[in-house]
Amino acid sequence: MKHFFSTKNIVTVAILWALVVFMGFLLYIDRTNEQTSAIHVIMISIIIFVIVWILFDTRYVIRDGFLFYRSGPFRGRIDIQKINKIEYYSGMHVPVTMKPALDTKGFIITYGTQNEVYVSPQKKEKFIAKLLEVNPNIEVVK
Repeated sequence: MKHFFSTKNIVTVAILWALVVFMGFLLYIDRTNEQTSAIHVIMISIIIFVIVWILFDTRYVIRDGFLFYRSGPFRGRIDIQKINKIEYYSGMHVPVTMKPALDTKGFIITYGTQNEVYVSPQKKEKFIAKLLEVNPNIEVVK
């Protein structure tokens, strides 16, 4: 089993922490207002919790022939034998739906027929090497 944590882009992390602070400020203002509904406080608290969870728990694990990814409550697994291609990608707009990553520089992993996920492991070379150990037929595009 091999763990890889996500790299963290300073801009992405700053935006997420700014959201946490802003939501915390809204929560503080709501607590001073006597007409605040409990649902409003609960919703803001859940949003803060999920953002902090994502910031502290975005990682990838290679185990038993699978690549497991998680970013807070968002999780999934990919059969490494079904990975067709790993393509290096850099940019703010990543053209995939599932992005369990905190950086703008990472990999788009194509698996199955048309499934894609974007990841940004800290030790990029070791990550690719571990995947290639399990499936040497993966096309790596730089």
